[in-house]
Amino acid sequence: MPAIRDLLERFRPAGAPGAPAAAVPADRRTALAAELEPVFALLEPVGQERRALLEDAEREADAIRAAARDRAAGIVAAARARAAAERAAAASAVRRAAADDHAAALAAARDEAARIRESAAGRLPEMAGRAVDAVRALARETP
Repeated sequence: MPAIRDLLERFRPAGAPGAPAAAVPADRRTALAAELEPVFALLEPVGQERRALLEDAEREADAIRAAARDRAAGIVAAARARAAAERAAAASAVRRAAADDHAAALAAARDEAARIRESAAGRLPEMAGRAVDAVRALARETP
């Protein structure tokens, strides 16, 4: 570490006051570099530690991202498989509902046909009699 005198030396003018004389100004850059060089040398291990910490952090972040990518891919694959199963279940439910509707409609149609047959069977003798009467009436009218 520089002494106080050395620190104050940098504020000293390059030449003595008065008439100009041939003097060489102090090399401030070299003096400053020499003064700060030990400080920077002390900071070098800290810089190395910072670089090592940064590299470790980047490796850890890469590992976390890779694990997250793998987990997301697994979630997507499971969701796709579950979606296919859900679609199949929904299609099966729709087919069952359609079959139930078809069976109900068929049963209703059979019931209606039976009702119509019963109604027709009950009215058939009367209608047949009317038809026979109508034909007889026509036969009498023809010359």
